Amino acid sequence: MTSRTLVAGVAVVATVALVNVAPAEARDRPFSTFRMVVRPVLDPGVGGSTTGGSGQYSKVAIEAYRCAASAGAAYGTPSGAMDISCNDTEPYRQDFNPDNELAIAVNPKVPTHLLAGSNDYFYRFNNSTGVRQALVPTGFFTSMDAGTTWVDGQVPMRSGNGAGDPSPAFDGKLSGSTARTGWAMMAQLENTGGLGGPYVSQGDVSVSWSSDGGMTWNEPVTVMKGKGTGIGPANSALFFDKEWLTVDNHPSSPHYGRAYLVAARYLNGLHGSYDESPVYFASSDDGGRTWSTPKEISGSNPLCSAQSAGAAGECDEDSFPIPEVASNGDLVVHFANGNIDAAWETAGEYEQTLLAVKSTNGGATFGAPVVIAPLEDGAADTPWSIIGRQTVTGHQIRWQSPGTITADPTNPQHWAVVYNDNAAGVHDNAPASCLNDIPGAAPDYNPCHAVTNTNIYLAESWNGGASWTPRITLDGSAGDQWFPWADFRSDGSLVVAYDSNEDIADPAGGRDDTFNHVLLTVAPRTSVGGPAVVTGREVLEPNGAGRQRTEQVDISVTHWAGQYAPESAWPRICGPDGYTDPPVTDATGKDCNVFDGDYTGLAVGSDDHVNVVWTGLNRWAVSPQTDAYTGLPHDGYAQDAMFARR
Repeated sequence: MTSRTLVAGVAVVATVALVNVAPAEARDRPFSTFRMVVRPVLDPGVGGSTTGGSGQYSKVAIEAYRCAASAGAAYGTPSGAMDISCNDTEPYRQDFNPDNELAIAVNPKVPTHLLAGSNDYFYRFNNSTGVRQALVPTGFFTSMDAGTTWVDGQVPMRSGNGAGDPSPAFDGKLSGSTARTGWAMMAQLENTGGLGGPYVSQGDVSVSWSSDGGMTWNEPVTVMKGKGTGIGPANSALFFDKEWLTVDNHPSSPHYGRAYLVAARYLNGLHGSYDESPVYFASSDDGGRTWSTPKEISGSNPLCSAQSAGAAGECDEDSFPIPEVASNGDLVVHFANGNIDAAWETAGEYEQTLLAVKSTNGGATFGAPVVIAPLEDGAADTPWSIIGRQTVTGHQIRWQSPGTITADPTNPQHWAVVYNDNAAGVHDNAPASCLNDIPGAAPDYNPCHAVTNTNIYLAESWNGGASWTPRITLDGSAGDQWFPWADFRSDGSLVVAYDSNEDIADPAGGRDDTFNHVLLTVAPRTSVGGPAVVTGREVLEPNGAGRQRTEQVDISVTHWAGQYAPESAWPRICGPDGYTDPPVTDATGKDCNVFDGDYTGLAVGSDDHVNVVWTGLNRWAVSPQTDAYTGLPHDGYAQDAMFARR
């Protein structure tokens, strides 16, 4: 069931989504959201009214909006998989709007106290012009009863009109012994989106904190300050992206209670060209209220020989940095890097390599970057989508491969990086000239003739991150697996959550119309190595009323492919066989989702319960946006914030 409460609070709104300006997959949303014009010249059948809800559509009004979701028939239960987003029809017509890019954290002192975050969209449409307005604050979800009930609201921003990329955390040192006295933190991006154009400026990283367990939030502190139009043509602009926050919650550590924040800092050259994106770092010893001066930590390695603008050996073309702390206080930051051209099988494909840097003194200094694993994720290694993003065969979703890092609580020298990659697929299968044709011609969008078979892999270090093992397969099932997140239980067993299509609903057609969300358990490892022993593999199926048991990725109510191209250019490789959307008799590819929310979130509590969040596509919804092909409100499967507890 759902209840709705308006309370005095602080939250802020974003106006645009972001586009990629650097070689890395580094944007939080896949395209501009303030304008969406369907290309075919068709009468939408609606006048000039703006639809999408009766509530006042302003930053002030939305920042005060709170609602509550409870386990029950409509949403399922935490022991199944439940929707923690409210989906209220009023006041903001939220029953179709996306929650995506989810992350979750557990209070180290109260393991039934959970905090999750999302990109929380609020849409309006003008169907006479095709304009779509989107306010996208950072959403929060707080539960104090192990996920049975949740409060859903928005985290404030200090400046700008855009947010997202949530990274929740708890400070155990400042937290009391109850959920209501937990010290919660949320890192986010803040930006300013232009009106009437795709450019985004500012690109700050900020952190907000809550001293009452995540029920109310303070105005955030700006930790990393952007400058100018970082997504656009401005010279020398700075734009921070893909921030991540963690806290040293080990009481025996010499740095107990210290918060660590990292992000990639994108620097423009002339006319908005890409120069670099090194990893920047800051720390806080007072729960996020004050921070050290940000500094570059990605360092140099002779392998980093390909440079857009940096010095020789500088590993400064980075994305997706993630910090993690071992029980002894050691800090390792893992990130994807594109400077190592010796790993590129196809010249100029900008293939990435996973690297790590380590600090043993609380972030005061870091060692040189060490190679974790080379990736098969370059421009010649995957098909492309209709909007010019890398994808997996049979889908249009945005895809990337950096994965995550976690430290073994039983052994501070044992670290694990879990990632997805196309090493087992068909890649580098065409001359380098194929790169000039990206994203390729309709309906295939595959100029380099790649076929993905992305698997979930593990790399391990047994010497505190000094060196890493070759890749170990965790899930090599048929089809594709992607977006893993991992954590250790107290006994050293590893749990990993991710998406897997496995040709579930379309074994013959190859379009992989649906996928499952999977939780994998790996037995404790030893330094002897060898294959991973999988002790459990479970599909996390939604168990609420009105939901599909699988994720319906290829019929989307938002982010649908038909908005970007006429019927002749629809990506026919995706979409259910025989799919029709009257009066369109052959609608294959029309409603395929070009953005399924990217990440999976997973966190293990001190009670060894596993808490997982992800973007679910299992509930049918209707939006106020007129579908120019049908003349009716566009419908499909919504992007809901899903949660499961094991």
